[in-house]
Amino acid sequence: MESERAGAGLSASYPLYSGKRLETAIKSAALGIEISKLDFLQAQDNLIYQVAIAYVKALESLATSRVELDNEKNLAEHEKNIAAQFEAGAKAKIDLLRAQVETSNALQNAARAHADYEVALTSLAALMSIDSIVDLSVEDFDTHLELGDVEQYITAAEDTRNDLKADALKIEQGELRVTSAKSGWLPNVTASVGTDFNAASRRWHITPDASAGISASWNIFDSGVTRAQVDSAKVEVDQLKLAMNADLDSVHESVVAAHKNLRIAMLRLTTTQRAVELAEEERFIATERYNVGEGILLDILDAENALVTAKKNNVSARYDVIRYSLELAHATGNTLRALNRPEGDDSI
Repeated sequence: MESERAGAGLSASYPLYSGKRLETAIKSAALGIEISKLDFLQAQDNLIYQVAIAYVKALESLATSRVELDNEKNLAEHEKNIAAQFEAGAKAKIDLLRAQVETSNALQNAARAHADYEVALTSLAALMSIDSIVDLSVEDFDTHLELGDVEQYITAAEDTRNDLKADALKIEQGELRVTSAKSGWLPNVTASVGTDFNAASRRWHITPDASAGISASWNIFDSGVTRAQVDSAKVEVDQLKLAMNADLDSVHESVVAAHKNLRIAMLRLTTTQRAVELAEEERFIATERYNVGEGILLDILDAENALVTAKKNNVSARYDVIRYSLELAHATGNTLRALNRPEGDDSI
């Protein structure tokens, strides 16, 4: 009668040579992690930029609303004075009617401007995931900035932009895929060890049988599959390089455009501030001349309209300076740094 036997076995293998296929796979996976981190940082910077721009839009809408409200108050004061002079017989009724119409129009403009401000707050709240604008408000900040040479911003963008860094890593990852594809022309060498444990059921006497060996495989004739894989990987690398060049051109264009727009906005800010001063002086003279009977109502209305236009142009220029400074910072990959600029640091 044959004795019953029980058995178990262990085996292990280790790749000695794979034509760099395993090494490139490990490096490629590590690069993939770095690319994901850079993509996340770029997405974060984009979101910060969107919130900042929405905040500036809310500030600009609030400032414009205040200009329209001040205009409505000024025209209402003119209407009150003209009404008093009309009652005294010093002014014609047509002047009173025109003043009333202008005040009504200014009130409508002020209401629309305030509505625009609330819309801007709503857009900001949506980006910040806030359900209500009841407790949401915006605070103004300084715009004293010093603009450097455009070349320094282009250099900073090339060194800092996370999407450009990710593009470079993607090219490196693609070149690793070329190396991995070429491993199809090379042999695979594997070392293996194994142990079998056998025992008779009655005595339970374990007898180990060990084995070890090295095996190699080499697919010499693969019908051109490896060549096709290598060519495909090389084409992918060329496409990644073209994509990086396109992204680089886009970044350069964004930096140059933001720099030019910011330079013009800073010039506009200076000229519009002077225009406001001149318009205020014109409004004062027109009002005094009308009150002493030397001018006409149209002079006051023209002066008021010129002042409102000058103030709104100044508001537009002021917030364009902030907007384009943020746009330039975003183009160079430093949006957060621009928002956290230390006190006294006026550089962009």
